[in-house]
Amino acid sequence: MANGDTFRGVITKGVGGVYTVRFTVSGKYEFALCAARGNIRLKGIKPAIGDRVSFMSSGDPDIPYVITDIEERTSFIARPPVANLSVILLTFSVADPAPDLTLLDKMLLICSISDIKPVIIFTKGDLNGDECERICSVYTKAGYEVLVSSPQKPVTKNDLKDIIGDGIAAFAGPSGVGKSTLCNSLLGLDIMQTGEVSARIKRGKHTTRHVELHEFYDGFICDTPGFTSLSLEDQGIDYRDVLYGYPEITSLATGCRFDDCSHRKEDGCVIRNALSQGLIDHGRYDRYTSFYTELYDNRNNYRHRRKQ
Repeated sequence: MANGDTFRGVITKGVGGVYTVRFTVSGKYEFALCAARGNIRLKGIKPAIGDRVSFMSSGDPDIPYVITDIEERTSFIARPPVANLSVILLTFSVADPAPDLTLLDKMLLICSISDIKPVIIFTKGDLNGDECERICSVYTKAGYEVLVSSPQKPVTKNDLKDIIGDGIAAFAGPSGVGKSTLCNSLLGLDIMQTGEVSARIKRGKHTTRHVELHEFYDGFICDTPGFTSLSLEDQGIDYRDVLYGYPEITSLATGCRFDDCSHRKEDGCVIRNALSQGLIDHGRYDRYTSFYTELYDNRNNYRHRRKQ
């Protein structure tokens, strides 16, 4: 690599302002340690893993290269910061801990707004077979791709190979559901630290310390720290966007006689009629109305405070 040459690659890791970039030289993968050029920081852009970047020699023996440009992102999630995700593997356990379907629906909504393909993985499917079958049925009927993993029949590399392709996939979900265990199994390495579920609070202990891309066939996989709460308002989601997280409602809403129907209280609403006929899951509908109402009320309260 000659001084002055510019190269392109993907950030696979970032710690303390130093970024590891994977790039190709003569058909072989290499890795370069890079800092970010000052003009990037001045633009208010902070490099993230998954970013496609240009870089060149820095002349610094400690950090030999400098990132000169970041390509436009196709997607971005802020928690944790990962760019250009094509797939999110939403991982929830059937039991121990019980699945937080409110959190799952929030993440599905964020995927729809961010144009990221969601794939739901229910782990520990052996602990409650009937409940596993019921929950899977709810989400497959809603139009989502659902996989089930158990110690007896875990999700395999072949299950995910075509789903991920040459893109970037991230495991996301609460702690203690087996995300890191599954990720380790798929990658064939003990990369992610794993922990156990707290017997007292029935929640997983935080184990993943940082986010890093790992090669998976032609693409990448990363694990993310587990979390138990997520604010749709903090994600910048408007109440009018909530419908996009519910494809089973969206597909029927075109037949509603009210153009601005919220599908919550209106008499004669086609969605409320479908609910009474069992065509829409009551739990999913209740979460839709809860998200809609919360975001709608927050928006009106904000406007009221502005007028005072």
